[in-house]
Amino acid sequence: MERNREEAIKEYQRWIQKADPEVVEELKGFSENQVIESFYTDLEFGTGGLRGIIGAGTNKMNIHTVTRATQGFSNWLKKNYPSPSVVIAFDTRKMSREFARRSAEVLSANGIKTYLFADPTPTPVLSFAVRELGCSGGIVITASHNPPQYNGYKVYTHDGTQAVPRYAEAIIEEIRKLDFFIDLKKNEELIEKVPDVLTKNFEDYIIKLSEHLLNLHKSNPEILKVLYTPLHGTGYKPVMNVLKRLGCNVRVVVEQSKPDGNFPTVSYPNPEDPKAFAMALKQAEEFNPDIIIATDPDCDRMGLMCRENEGYVSITGNQIGVIMLEFLLNSLKNELPDNPFVVKTIVTTDLAKSIVQEYGVSLKETLTGFKFIGELIEKSVIEKSGNFLFGFEESYGYLYGTHVRDKDAVIASALAATIATTLKGKGISLLEYLNEIYEKYGYYMESLESFAFEGIEGMKRISRIMENLRHSAPAEIDGKKLVDFKDYKEGVAGLPKADVVELTYEDDLKLIARPSGTEPKIKFYLMSRGVNRKSAMEKTGLLKKLVERIVK
Repeated sequence: MERNREEAIKEYQRWIQKADPEVVEELKGFSENQVIESFYTDLEFGTGGLRGIIGAGTNKMNIHTVTRATQGFSNWLKKNYPSPSVVIAFDTRKMSREFARRSAEVLSANGIKTYLFADPTPTPVLSFAVRELGCSGGIVITASHNPPQYNGYKVYTHDGTQAVPRYAEAIIEEIRKLDFFIDLKKNEELIEKVPDVLTKNFEDYIIKLSEHLLNLHKSNPEILKVLYTPLHGTGYKPVMNVLKRLGCNVRVVVEQSKPDGNFPTVSYPNPEDPKAFAMALKQAEEFNPDIIIATDPDCDRMGLMCRENEGYVSITGNQIGVIMLEFLLNSLKNELPDNPFVVKTIVTTDLAKSIVQEYGVSLKETLTGFKFIGELIEKSVIEKSGNFLFGFEESYGYLYGTHVRDKDAVIASALAATIATTLKGKGISLLEYLNEIYEKYGYYMESLESFAFEGIEGMKRISRIMENLRHSAPAEIDGKKLVDFKDYKEGVAGLPKADVVELTYEDDLKLIARPSGTEPKIKFYLMSRGVNRKSAMEKTGLLKKLVERIVK
């Protein structure tokens, strides 16, 4: 809900009277501007559930916003399941353990059986746990790759998929009925530790998939040198376990292996950002690895650098995805299941379309957010309408296998090592393999332009930009005419309605705009295809100039 200045101040005064002592202490030091920013609205579910800056107020992540969200989730569960149960995981961020514990207390107080991981745990393991334990839902406390001042709260449904809109909207409806201050009758008898064997089962499945691919190619992982950094997150144990069990010569960036929510050695713990590899690159000078792998704090995204000549080169999320896709389809072409399909999001490279056509595999597209990929996988199982092979999104999220319904940086790390091992055995680098893909299908180039607009005025500006695109989209770029316009708010190709606009111009130029669901940003996805890298870069340059005009 939106509050004007007077309403925000009134809500602030109510919190001073009712909030926990630690929260009240923080509130007392607020300036009027801080009061308005912290209380002008309630933190809402976006594409990634709740996510916000840790602090006091209705618009922040704190013990009261978490309590309210969990009570709303509890109410929804009790309406939809006769004997609901939930499993909870958390990452290494500040307050993650406390928010997870409070969530467990709220669920237990509502008579809901609750499994709680004892230590920071990757998000994909939470998805796996929901399915393995037969739970009605799951919660993971994480802000993924956001800066240290953020935390978040993601809800999963019984299939291990993050709540899609039809579920999220019903949960939000329950949350909105509630006050931030809820009297709980404490009952911790229903809280139980997640069995240790569950994580081992998760790792065993990944080893089985990876070893099958290695055996197909008669590859020997012992020849591969891997340097890995978990960026102070949850990936250290599972990723290192899997890579060691595969037989890789693997080392960890020791300074970044310790869980730490302050992320002291990196300003932004995001494997999409080449700067996150800075410490790993220093260690690489001595170790000389073939590849460097980084995972984000909740270990659902994976970034990759590979050795090329005397240095290391970053590979984008789209490029990693097409390398994995081409390798998998080529490796499995003689043992594909009936009705195989691949899934990508609408903002992910169109090169995937060319690759699946080559191997006679169908491609399905979803809105941004891996939950939609998870939903499609589950739907295909229920309806027996196809067999899922691989899913990916440009933002460094990948899934091979059916063990989870979310992106998984553990399987992605294992797959990256498997591919690099196989290629090294043939005397080929990852970049050389990527260039072979471009030579085969055409040179595709993708770029992401993000613009942050903070606070109330920022939200208004983002809204204005989107409306201007809807009502007066540029008719041409450098003489290339607009040939297709899609407003996903109107509903496109059976997908849920979304605040996304897609512009396609002559000569393989595409621009997609959407506000971020988790941050105060507007994102522009630039896509082009050329006969070579130079022509694709020139086309991308035209799209960048167009974006500059749009955001002015």
